[in-house]
Order: sequence, then structure tokens, then C-alpha cells
Amino acid sequence: MKSAIAEFGTSAAGAAGAQALLRVEAVAHSFGGLDVLRNVAFDVPAGGIVGLIGPNGSGKTTCFNIISGFLRPRGGKVLLAGRDITADSVQQRSRAGLVRTFQTPQVFEHMTVLENLMAGCHKATRSGVVHAMLRSPLSRRELQSMHEAALACARKFGLEGLLQHRAGALPAGQRRIVELARACIGEPRLLLLDEPSSGLNSEEIELLRAWILRLNGEGMTILLVSHDMGLMTICGTAHVLYYGEIIASGTLQAVQADPRVREAYMGV
Repeated sequence: MKSAIAEFGTSAAGAAGAQALLRVEAVAHSFGGLDVLRNVAFDVPAGGIVGLIGPNGSGKTTCFNIISGFLRPRGGKVLLAGRDITADSVQQRSRAGLVRTFQTPQVFEHMTVLENLMAGCHKATRSGVVHAMLRSPLSRRELQSMHEAALACARKFGLEGLLQHRAGALPAGQRRIVELARACIGEPRLLLLDEPSSGLNSEEIELLRAWILRLNGEGMTILLVSHDMGLMTICGTAHVLYYGEIIASGTLQAVQADPRVREAYMGV
């Protein structure tokens, strides 16, 4: 029988084998005439963990915003499983299995943890506002499925004891896990993590690292932006952005040894 969580998404396990799940092709962008991305191109293979690193101002956030649909590029394309999604909205990309988190955990602070997790199911609902107001049979069935999915997700992420807690009152580490759990409730094919260790202590970062590895081990593809080089060691491949251009790609060890990276990123 299909699990409550699986009802609200498609597992990464069925992602196309050798084909890149995400392909960024010659993406360019500018703000007020200032080029912030120039001909950026890289692949994220299905089932992999790929890192995007670079100094502040290198264009990482702009690149993430374009991939996730918050910005339209001035040039180039973004493809998900071979399909051009450059013109798709954030919601369309989410329904296609691409979700992201943010540098500051984006939880609904005045809602409970349970309500936050249920909100992660919204993209799979079909009943709409009118059905919800009328409490139609479809609306009630969907609400029950959302509740079951949220409970299953809470058990998976160890959040059962926090379900009735207000999300905004939780410590930073727990807020991050709530955000991560909500992002994963629909079992997305591709998860974009933007500085997920920001504001966390060493113990919380180790827990986050374990969760990323577990999710990847279950088949989820991950694109990770972080300044924490300890966390970035989990990446199979890293791409280095500098002033809007990819200047090196390879294993983390290889790009750290690259003279251009040492000069640009590490000041060596």
C-alpha cells in the first residue's frame, strides 16, 4: 500500500539513470547592468550530492534563485530530468519534484510543527479554497491525508514530541529540521539546500550532515550551497563560482588544490 508520504510526491528512486537530473546551461543574469552570472553551466547527476561554493558575492544565491524559479535568467536554460523548466513557476517546479530551503529557516513561526508539516503537502491538493470552506468530501479526504503524511514525516524526522509546539519558539537546530522535514514530505527528486548549517552549533551541524546523507542514501538528489567546508566534504562533486563564473569543478579536494580557487576563494 502506498505510504501517506508517498501520496504527496514521487520518490527519487525512479530518477533517470545516467542522465543529469538537473542541467544548468549557459545561464546568465545581471542586475542594473552588472553581470552577476556569466555562462554558468553544470550538471547534478541523479542520486548525487553536488556542492556549489564560492566567496560572498560570487553569484551562488542568484544561481539558486534561478534554479528554483524565484528569478528568470537573462540567458541560458535550466532543465530538470531533460525538460526545460526555465519558464516554470516556483509552484510548477515544486510539483515536478524540485524544492529548496533557505539560509534562514523559513518556518511558519506562529503555526505548530504539525501545521508546518501539513503545509508541505499543499502542492498535491486539488480541492481549493471553495471546497475547503464548504468542507466537501474531497477537502476532508485531502485534509486527512495531509494529517497522516505529516505524522509519518514527524516520526521519520524525530519530531513527534514537538508537533504541538509553535515552530517559531524552537531553537535554530530544530527549526532547521522542521524546514527540512517539510521540504521532504513529498519526497522530492531534487533538494536544494542553501547554507543549511548557518546559525547551527557543531552538534546541530553533525545531525544535519547525518540527515543529508540519509536522505541521499534513500535516493534523493541534493544540490548544496555552504561555506562550511566540513559539511561540504559529503559532496561527490563541487563547482566553484567566482564573480559569476564557474572557475573549477571536481572533487572538493581537487578544487581546493586548484590555483585559481586558492587565489580567489581562499586568498592564497
